[in-house]
Amino acid sequence: MRNFILVAILTVSILSCKENKNSDATHKITSIKSLTPGPIIHESLNEEQLDKIKIIYETFIEVNPTSLEETITNFKRDQNPDNEINIWLNMAKAFQPFALKNKGDEKIDHRNEAFILILMRSMMPEDQAIKTAELRVLSKNEIQEILKSYTLEANPLKIME
Repeated sequence: MRNFILVAILTVSILSCKENKNSDATHKITSIKSLTPGPIIHESLNEEQLDKIKIIYETFIEVNPTSLEETITNFKRDQNPDNEINIWLNMAKAFQPFALKNKGDEKIDHRNEAFILILMRSMMPEDQAIKTAELRVLSKNEIQEILKSYTLEANPLKIME
């Protein structure tokens, strides 16, 4: 489970250099294992960005094995860190109420699945996110409650080949 989360986070953090405006609008699912991190594009981030990244880090610390330094580095790889920060803040907004209702060690699997579901939803439509997340412990009501809290459109990764 931890490897899946780490790989999923890495996937979200990977950036494409430039979007090909001439390509068709179809998307394909790529094996996460075949992806490698892109280069650091921004040598530094401003204080406001760093403050927001710390909020993101603190929100997901128990379900995301990435250190704060790694998290900051991953945002430095983004073409548009402010856009990516906004996506992650929206993910945090969807995650926090669920996590507060599902505290305790006995509910860690629920929080892990909620994180994976929200992460997948940030990249794909709801129905595809549910299938891709391979949920085992969340109820249908919990899934709907979590998805209702995520308000952004899906933003698939753009990967240079």
